[in-house]
Amino acid sequence: MEDRFNLRCAVHLFLVNDGKILVEKRKNRAYCNGQYDVIAGHIHGGYDVYDEMISIAKKEVNIDVKREDLIPIQVMHHNGDGSEYIHYFFIASNYSGKINNNEPDICEYLAWVDFKYPVDNMMEYINIAIKNYFENPENRFTTLGFNK
Repeated sequence: MEDRFNLRCAVHLFLVNDGKILVEKRKNRAYCNGQYDVIAGHIHGGYDVYDEMISIAKKEVNIDVKREDLIPIQVMHHNGDGSEYIHYFFIASNYSGKINNNEPDICEYLAWVDFKYPVDNMMEYINIAIKNYFENPENRFTTLGFNK
């Protein structure tokens, strides 16, 4: 039996409020340490992308987001850091709970920054997703990191 290629998958949340997006500054990370990220995490088996995003938002920043408030805005096939990923990006502005940094060992701080392109110090592929959201919202599928 042949070995099959496997992709890693992740979900990302653009949590927006009054023209700002919530970012976290990465620390103690092998990949993009010191750069901004959004609420995000790897998909684990047994959850669909909505349930995974809801779970990660609660785990990382202590908020509850309803499934119907998660708006899918982009899927990206990304070839980077030696691995290929499928990234699912959502945007939401409705949530409940008090935002808290629940992962201080890997997140230096949380901050609201202007939701624009580019976001200074943001991880490259997330800035590309932000750019596509603003400049080409009808294109909900992108690729990045392939030599074509």
